[in-house]
Amino acid sequence: MNRDPQDSPVVLLTGASRGIGAEAARALAARGARLALLARSEEALKALGEELPTEVLLGALDVTDQEATARFVQETLKRFGRLDALVNNAAVLGPTGPTSETDLAGWRRAVEVNLLAPLALTRSALSALRESRGRVIQVSTGAAVQPLPHFGAYCATKAALTQLARVLALEEPSVTTLCFSPGVVDTGMQEQIRREAAPRMPEPWGRYFLDLPRQGGLQSPQSAGLTLAWLALEAPREWSGQMVDGDDEKIRRQAQAWA
Repeated sequence: MNRDPQDSPVVLLTGASRGIGAEAARALAARGARLALLARSEEALKALGEELPTEVLLGALDVTDQEATARFVQETLKRFGRLDALVNNAAVLGPTGPTSETDLAGWRRAVEVNLLAPLALTRSALSALRESRGRVIQVSTGAAVQPLPHFGAYCATKAALTQLARVLALEEPSVTTLCFSPGVVDTGMQEQIRREAAPRMPEPWGRYFLDLPRQGGLQSPQSAGLTLAWLALEAPREWSGQMVDGDDEKIRRQAQAWA
Protein backbone atom coordinates (compact mmCIF):
# COMPACT_ATOMS: atom_id res chain seq x y z
CA MET A 1 0.00 0.00 0.00
CA ASN A 2 1.23 3.56 -0.72
CA ARG A 3 -0.28 5.04 2.43
CA ASP A 4 2.06 6.76 4.89
CA PRO A 5 2.39 4.33 7.84
CA GLN A 6 1.50 7.16 10.23
CA ASP A 7 -1.84 7.51 8.44
CA SER A 8 -2.64 3.81 8.64
CA PRO A 9 -5.60 2.90 10.85
CA VAL A 10 -5.01 1.52 14.33
CA VAL A 11 -7.08 -1.37 15.67
CA LEU A 12 -7.10 -2.74 19.22
CA LEU A 13 -8.15 -6.39 19.20
CA THR A 14 -8.69 -8.73 22.16
CA GLY A 15 -8.57 -12.50 22.09
CA ALA A 16 -5.96 -12.10 19.36
CA SER A 17 -3.71 -15.13 19.86
CA ARG A 18 -5.85 -17.80 18.19
CA GLY A 19 -8.99 -18.61 16.24
CA ILE A 20 -11.04 -15.76 14.83
CA GLY A 21 -8.95 -13.14 16.62
CA ALA A 22 -5.67 -14.30 15.10
CA GLU A 23 -7.20 -14.50 11.62
CA ALA A 24 -8.69 -11.03 11.99
CA ALA A 25 -5.25 -9.74 12.98
CA ARG A 26 -3.72 -11.30 9.87
CA ALA A 27 -6.40 -9.81 7.64
CA LEU A 28 -6.04 -6.37 9.22
CA ALA A 29 -2.26 -6.46 8.89
CA ALA A 30 -2.58 -7.42 5.23
CA ARG A 31 -4.60 -4.23 4.72
CA GLY A 32 -1.92 -2.12 6.38
CA ALA A 33 -3.56 -1.55 9.75
CA ARG A 34 -1.35 -1.09 12.79
CA LEU A 35 -2.37 -3.35 15.62
CA ALA A 36 -2.61 -3.40 19.41
CA LEU A 37 -3.22 -7.04 20.32
CA LEU A 38 -4.37 -8.43 23.66
CA ALA A 39 -4.45 -12.07 24.76
CA ARG A 40 -3.58 -14.14 27.82
CA SER A 41 -1.16 -16.46 26.01
CA GLU A 42 2.15 -14.58 25.84
CA GLU A 43 3.90 -17.22 23.73
CA ALA A 44 1.16 -17.47 21.09
CA LEU A 45 0.73 -13.70 21.01
CA LYS A 46 4.46 -13.14 20.49
CA ALA A 47 4.53 -15.71 17.68
CA LEU A 48 1.64 -13.98 15.94
CA GLY A 49 3.22 -10.56 16.33
CA GLU A 50 6.46 -11.77 14.75
CA GLU A 51 4.66 -13.01 11.62
CA LEU A 52 2.59 -9.89 10.96
CA PRO A 53 3.86 -7.43 8.31
CA THR A 54 2.85 -4.34 10.25
CA GLU A 55 3.65 -2.36 13.39
CA VAL A 56 2.31 -4.26 16.40
CA LEU A 57 1.93 -3.57 20.13
CA LEU A 58 1.40 -6.69 22.25
CA GLY A 59 -0.24 -7.03 25.64
CA ALA A 60 -0.23 -10.43 27.35
CA LEU A 61 -2.82 -9.92 30.06
CA ASP A 62 -6.23 -10.99 31.28
CA VAL A 63 -8.96 -8.71 29.89
CA THR A 64 -10.72 -8.77 33.25
CA ASP A 65 -7.83 -6.75 34.74
CA GLN A 66 -9.44 -3.38 34.09
CA GLU A 67 -6.50 -1.31 35.31
CA ALA A 68 -4.15 -3.21 33.00
CA THR A 69 -6.44 -2.87 29.97
CA ALA A 70 -6.89 0.84 30.62
CA ARG A 71 -3.10 1.22 30.69
CA PHE A 72 -2.87 -0.74 27.44
CA VAL A 73 -5.27 1.68 25.76
CA GLN A 74 -3.04 4.55 26.85
CA GLU A 75 0.06 2.69 25.63
CA THR A 76 -1.67 2.21 22.28
CA LEU A 77 -2.39 5.92 21.98
CA LYS A 78 1.15 6.83 23.03
CA ARG A 79 2.63 4.40 20.50
CA PHE A 80 0.37 5.11 17.52
CA GLY A 81 -1.19 8.49 18.29
CA ARG A 82 -4.69 7.36 17.42
CA LEU A 83 -7.26 4.58 17.64
CA ASP A 84 -9.69 3.79 14.83
CA ALA A 85 -11.37 0.60 16.01
CA LEU A 86 -11.80 -1.52 19.12
CA VAL A 87 -12.68 -5.18 18.57
CA ASN A 88 -13.83 -6.97 21.72
CA ASN A 89 -13.34 -10.58 20.67
CA ALA A 90 -12.12 -12.31 23.86
CA ALA A 91 -14.74 -14.59 25.40
CA VAL A 92 -15.28 -17.70 27.49
CA LEU A 93 -17.96 -20.33 27.11
CA GLY A 94 -18.61 -20.32 30.82
CA PRO A 95 -20.02 -23.20 32.80
CA THR A 96 -22.18 -25.54 30.77
CA GLY A 97 -24.98 -27.70 32.05
CA PRO A 98 -28.44 -27.15 33.49
CA THR A 99 -28.78 -23.62 34.84
CA SER A 100 -30.00 -25.04 38.16
CA GLU A 101 -26.68 -26.85 38.62
CA THR A 102 -23.94 -24.69 37.11
CA ASP A 103 -21.32 -23.11 39.33
CA LEU A 104 -21.94 -19.46 40.22
CA ALA A 105 -18.22 -18.73 40.27
CA GLY A 106 -18.11 -19.80 36.62
CA TRP A 107 -21.02 -17.46 35.90
CA ARG A 108 -19.14 -14.57 37.52
CA ARG A 109 -16.11 -15.29 35.35
CA ALA A 110 -18.33 -15.34 32.24
CA VAL A 111 -19.85 -11.99 33.20
CA GLU A 112 -16.40 -10.52 33.81
CA VAL A 113 -14.91 -11.72 30.51
CA ASN A 114 -17.90 -11.52 28.17
CA LEU A 115 -19.55 -8.33 29.44
CA LEU A 116 -17.58 -6.26 31.94
CA ALA A 117 -14.24 -6.50 30.13
CA PRO A 118 -15.68 -5.24 26.81
CA LEU A 119 -17.52 -2.50 28.71
CA ALA A 120 -14.36 -1.37 30.50
CA LEU A 121 -12.25 -1.40 27.33
CA THR A 122 -14.93 0.48 25.41
CA ARG A 123 -15.09 3.15 28.10
CA SER A 124 -11.29 3.49 28.11
CA ALA A 125 -11.20 3.84 24.33
CA LEU A 126 -14.24 6.08 23.78
CA SER A 127 -12.48 9.43 23.87
CA ALA A 128 -10.04 8.38 21.15
CA LEU A 129 -12.78 6.71 19.11
CA ARG A 130 -14.94 9.85 19.25
CA GLU A 131 -12.00 11.80 17.87
CA SER A 132 -11.40 9.36 15.03
CA ARG A 133 -15.12 8.70 14.48
CA GLY A 134 -14.12 5.09 14.83
CA ARG A 135 -15.80 1.77 15.40
CA VAL A 136 -16.48 -0.64 18.25
CA ILE A 137 -17.13 -4.22 17.19
CA GLN A 138 -18.51 -6.42 19.94
CA VAL A 139 -18.13 -10.06 18.94
CA SER A 140 -21.41 -11.69 19.91
CA THR A 141 -23.14 -14.90 18.83
CA GLY A 142 -26.42 -16.28 17.58
CA ALA A 143 -26.81 -17.64 21.12
CA ALA A 144 -27.46 -14.05 22.21
CA VAL A 145 -30.89 -14.29 20.58
CA GLN A 146 -31.38 -18.07 20.23
CA PRO A 147 -31.50 -19.76 23.65
CA LEU A 148 -29.56 -23.01 23.96
CA PRO A 149 -30.06 -25.48 26.80
CA HIS A 150 -27.00 -25.91 29.04
CA PHE A 151 -25.50 -22.64 27.74
CA GLY A 152 -27.13 -20.24 30.19
CA ALA A 153 -24.01 -18.25 31.07
CA TYR A 154 -22.89 -17.85 27.47
CA CYS A 155 -26.34 -16.95 26.18
CA ALA A 156 -27.03 -14.47 28.96
CA THR A 157 -23.69 -12.65 28.88
CA LYS A 158 -23.64 -12.38 25.08
CA ALA A 159 -27.24 -11.15 25.06
CA ALA A 160 -26.23 -8.45 27.54
CA LEU A 161 -23.23 -7.51 25.38
CA THR A 162 -25.48 -7.24 22.33
CA GLN A 163 -27.91 -4.97 24.12
CA LEU A 164 -25.01 -2.89 25.44
CA ALA A 165 -23.86 -2.30 21.86
CA ARG A 166 -27.34 -1.09 20.93
CA VAL A 167 -27.38 1.34 23.84
CA LEU A 168 -23.93 2.68 23.00
CA ALA A 169 -24.99 3.21 19.39
CA LEU A 170 -27.71 5.55 20.69
CA GLU A 171 -25.50 7.31 23.23
CA GLU A 172 -22.38 7.73 21.06
CA PRO A 173 -23.52 8.84 17.59
CA SER A 174 -19.98 9.71 16.47
CA VAL A 175 -18.84 6.11 17.04
CA THR A 176 -20.13 3.19 14.98
CA THR A 177 -20.93 0.41 17.45
CA LEU A 178 -22.22 -2.95 16.29
CA CYS A 179 -22.23 -6.64 17.11
CA PHE A 180 -20.82 -9.40 14.95
CA SER A 181 -22.22 -12.92 15.12
CA PRO A 182 -19.59 -14.98 13.28
CA GLY A 183 -21.70 -18.13 13.01
CA VAL A 184 -20.52 -21.61 13.98
CA VAL A 185 -16.76 -21.46 13.46
CA ASP A 186 -14.15 -24.21 13.68
CA THR A 187 -12.35 -22.93 16.77
CA GLY A 188 -11.20 -24.22 20.12
CA MET A 189 -14.54 -23.21 21.62
CA GLN A 190 -16.37 -25.59 19.30
CA GLU A 191 -13.96 -28.34 20.30
CA GLN A 192 -14.73 -27.55 23.93
CA ILE A 193 -18.46 -27.75 23.22
CA ARG A 194 -18.12 -31.16 21.57
CA ARG A 195 -15.88 -32.43 24.37
CA GLU A 196 -17.61 -31.05 27.46
CA ALA A 197 -21.13 -29.87 26.68
CA ALA A 198 -22.67 -31.73 23.75
CA PRO A 199 -22.57 -35.24 25.29
CA ARG A 200 -24.73 -33.99 28.17
CA MET A 201 -27.10 -31.76 26.21
CA PRO A 202 -30.67 -32.87 25.52
CA GLU A 203 -31.48 -33.93 21.98
CA PRO A 204 -31.48 -32.71 19.30
CA TRP A 205 -29.04 -30.08 20.56
CA GLY A 206 -26.22 -32.37 21.55
CA ARG A 207 -26.32 -34.31 18.30
CA TYR A 208 -26.35 -31.05 16.33
CA PHE A 209 -23.01 -29.92 17.77
CA LEU A 210 -21.43 -33.37 17.55
CA ASP A 211 -22.39 -33.74 13.88
CA LEU A 212 -21.22 -30.30 12.72
CA PRO A 213 -17.70 -31.34 11.60
CA ARG A 214 -18.93 -34.40 9.70
CA GLN A 215 -21.69 -32.44 7.98
CA GLY A 216 -19.42 -29.56 6.96
CA GLY A 217 -21.34 -27.15 9.17
CA LEU A 218 -18.33 -25.28 10.54
CA GLN A 219 -17.17 -22.00 9.01
CA SER A 220 -13.41 -21.50 8.77
CA PRO A 221 -11.68 -19.10 11.19
CA GLN A 222 -10.12 -17.43 8.14
CA SER A 223 -13.51 -16.52 6.69
CA ALA A 224 -14.89 -15.27 10.02
CA GLY A 225 -11.68 -13.37 10.78
CA LEU A 226 -11.74 -11.67 7.38
CA THR A 227 -15.31 -10.50 7.93
CA LEU A 228 -14.42 -9.23 11.40
CA ALA A 229 -11.44 -7.30 10.00
CA TRP A 230 -13.59 -5.78 7.27
CA LEU A 231 -16.16 -4.63 9.82
CA ALA A 232 -13.46 -3.06 12.00
CA LEU A 233 -12.26 -0.87 9.14
CA GLU A 234 -15.25 -0.56 6.82
CA ALA A 235 -18.57 -1.15 8.62
CA PRO A 236 -21.06 1.42 7.28
CA ARG A 237 -22.13 4.09 9.74
CA GLU A 238 -25.78 3.23 9.22
CA TRP A 239 -25.15 -0.24 10.66
CA SER A 240 -24.51 1.18 14.12
CA GLY A 241 -26.59 -0.65 16.70
CA GLN A 242 -27.15 -3.70 14.52
CA MET A 243 -26.13 -7.34 14.73
CA VAL A 244 -24.17 -8.42 11.64
CA ASP A 245 -24.52 -12.10 10.76
CA GLY A 246 -21.34 -13.76 9.55
CA ASP A 247 -23.37 -16.53 7.91
CA ASP A 248 -24.98 -14.00 5.57
CA GLU A 249 -23.59 -14.66 2.08
CA LYS A 250 -23.96 -11.00 1.12
CA ILE A 251 -21.80 -10.00 4.08
CA ARG A 252 -19.19 -12.63 3.23
CA ARG A 253 -19.00 -11.48 -0.39
CA GLN A 254 -18.47 -7.87 0.69
CA ALA A 255 -15.62 -8.92 2.98
CA GLN A 256 -14.02 -11.11 0.31
CA ALA A 257 -14.23 -8.31 -2.27
CA TRP A 258 -12.52 -5.96 0.23
CA ALA A 259 -9.68 -8.46 0.74
